[in-house]
Amino acid sequence: MRITTEEQRRAAMKLRVLGMHCANCAVTIEKALRRVNGVSGVSVNFATGEAVVEFDPSTTSLKDIVRVVREVGYDVYREEAVFIIENLSTPSDELTIENKLSKIPGVVEVKALHTAKKVIVTYNPLTLTVDEIRKHLESMGYRVVEVGAEESDLEGIEQRIAEREVAELRRLVLLSLPPSIILALLMYLAKPLLGLPKQVVDLAGFLIATFVLVVGGRRFFVGAVRSLRNLSAGMDTLVALGSGAAYVLSVAAMFGLIESETYFEAPAFIVSFILLGRYIEAKMKLRTGEAVRKLLELQPPVARLVKDGAEEEVPLSRVRVGDLVAVKSGERIPVDGIVEEGHGYVDESMVTGEPIPVEKKPGDPVIAGTMLTTGYLRVRVTRVGKDTVLAQIVRLVRHAQAGKPPIQRLVDRVAGVFAWLVMGIAAAVFIYWYFVAGLPLGKALVFLASVLLIACPCALGLASPLAVVAGLGQAARWGVVIRNVESIEKAVKLTMVVFDKTGTLTIGRPEVIEIVTYGFPRDELLALAAAAEKRSEHPIARSIVEAARKAGVEPPEPESFTAIPGQGVVAVVSGGTVAVGNEKLMKGFEVDLAQAEEDVRRLRELGATIVYVAVDGKLAGVVAVADRPRPHAREVIETLHRMGLRVAMLTGDNRVTAWAVARQLGIDHVIAEASPEDKAEMIRGLQRRSEVVAMVGDGINDAASLAQADVGIAMGRGTDIAKEAGDIILVRDDLRGVVTAIKAARGIYRLIRLNLLWAFLYNATLIPVAAGALYPSHGLMLRPEAAAAAMALSSISVTLNTLLLSRRLIQ
Repeated sequence: MRITTEEQRRAAMKLRVLGMHCANCAVTIEKALRRVNGVSGVSVNFATGEAVVEFDPSTTSLKDIVRVVREVGYDVYREEAVFIIENLSTPSDELTIENKLSKIPGVVEVKALHTAKKVIVTYNPLTLTVDEIRKHLESMGYRVVEVGAEESDLEGIEQRIAEREVAELRRLVLLSLPPSIILALLMYLAKPLLGLPKQVVDLAGFLIATFVLVVGGRRFFVGAVRSLRNLSAGMDTLVALGSGAAYVLSVAAMFGLIESETYFEAPAFIVSFILLGRYIEAKMKLRTGEAVRKLLELQPPVARLVKDGAEEEVPLSRVRVGDLVAVKSGERIPVDGIVEEGHGYVDESMVTGEPIPVEKKPGDPVIAGTMLTTGYLRVRVTRVGKDTVLAQIVRLVRHAQAGKPPIQRLVDRVAGVFAWLVMGIAAAVFIYWYFVAGLPLGKALVFLASVLLIACPCALGLASPLAVVAGLGQAARWGVVIRNVESIEKAVKLTMVVFDKTGTLTIGRPEVIEIVTYGFPRDELLALAAAAEKRSEHPIARSIVEAARKAGVEPPEPESFTAIPGQGVVAVVSGGTVAVGNEKLMKGFEVDLAQAEEDVRRLRELGATIVYVAVDGKLAGVVAVADRPRPHAREVIETLHRMGLRVAMLTGDNRVTAWAVARQLGIDHVIAEASPEDKAEMIRGLQRRSEVVAMVGDGINDAASLAQADVGIAMGRGTDIAKEAGDIILVRDDLRGVVTAIKAARGIYRLIRLNLLWAFLYNATLIPVAAGALYPSHGLMLRPEAAAAAMALSSISVTLNTLLLSRRLIQ
């Protein structure tokens, strides 16, 4: 049953809200949603975790509502269905599907990708089911062949569908092209050489052209009918109209209904050339996704399971988390895990881009799909199947490949009206040549057919998706996962790159380099500080505890412990109150720091972070902690400078310490003494000064500032990368990935622009030629079959350009 807009306005949408932990959460969400234009009523129930929202879909959308809920710190439960559609073939199909499905109540977002024959629908399962979505697709004339399989399975299905499409196009080309060539020889050679009567030649032309149109051209006419039924138009429409016009003209001339030449070879060659172009294009398209397919192929289908000391080769599906698997030299590691026994070197290049094998010993993590070049390992399984880092990379890349950068949305709007515009131009051309210039009907129809056939909306539609698919796949092979395609365009406009300091510019394992005491024995001070820090997870806390261990000092257990974010810790140790932290913490306890000023100044100039230790309100000493810069940090910053970017460092450290590190690395700008809450505001401040900012942080800890930045780049560290904040994720723990990421994003955008430039120039140049712009002065009349060949060549050239240039994105 079709739901009218008026009914949608009266309907209430029920949502499951995630993250609420008190009644105030419900109030916060209600207030935020009531401010949304078009929302007429909101009721959020903390007890049930549900929200009921009444809204006008002509003013706002479910996607907007979800976005607002997420902006205030909560989320809406959504599910995702992936549909593989056999006859999703053109950009106009994408537009049709996205426009139609996005209007269904309960659909949050739709991404259609004709290059992968895939539609990803994010929907509200409380109001919509996968079967209902499938029925909507089928009612539009699309054949759904698979729904909601695992990503690796989908990749195989997509590959098989694409290969089947190539085989079908090859069959149609073989059925259409040879008869078309025979017809051309008959029309141009047999008639003058053999003196065959015109009627015989026309009859042969009629039979061959009819055969080619029925067998080879059927897909174009079916596609045209489907498009028009959905009130859209695309390449199939233009091909059907162009070849159909030439065929009808020839039939009418053959039966003497009009006075004109017959052009039976034209519709036959139109269909043959377009099919040949589609075949070549489909063959090349198979290669645009090969980077992701190669990643999938890395994971072996079997594993050597260790049980009771014996090794047994089993299918990977039988391996579970906690199992022990053995890997021999020259084999690929089948799972994510931790090395429990053995020693070896692992080539991680296909996942992380790092060409040098990495040493692995007990306690080290390993990633599925990487190869053990030498040695022998026994690995305790931590992730299998879809949860492995490799599977996460593939899933994120495939999802991003279905996205569209802002420039593509503009192109989509152009492509949406392009075919209608071309049909309008073709009609105007026919009217001019027939009614104004007085050309015979046959010639006027030839101009009309040529305009319809020379125009190529496919080249426009392919320009961005192919570049995104090929570029994101290549970037993933270099260890860069671009999960938000909008960041591709933003990367071109970047003016500043901001690095978090600890764990990003530095290794993230600070060490105690000096301890200064004031009236306390050194070991007693270290014992008290380590006792207070014992229960803290902060890297500086761990460095103090580690320093006590190395010094042979055994810290007592604290009687109580309180962590104060952004300041330090307070604990009761052996009956005394011990405060360990920064100046802000000391000021809160009114601790006099005057006697430490000289020592603090000296240590900060060395780039050390100062940790004050106070016992019962009196300063007992300071601990200087330093974190070494990462390898290649200075090299990366120098490269960014050469790329025309300013570089800033964002840290909670004291300004003097921060500038000492900045001078060491060659950084231009320092934002110091920033609490975790302040960091996002600091980024906003830069943006208010017209900076376009990329923020580089170590993942979830910097989520707010990564989200605020124009481009967020997260150091993935091979952890659960699907949960990392950021538009771009660096799989390997190497700062050089920042340069690779920016170059890759810029390279993809450059490729999109080159493809679009070619597509626009092609259409802008050849449509006037097909319309007869050169006919009065040069007598040049572009025949429909030549126009069809040019149309096919345009799409082929965009695909070929993508294949050739995508491999050189970061040069």
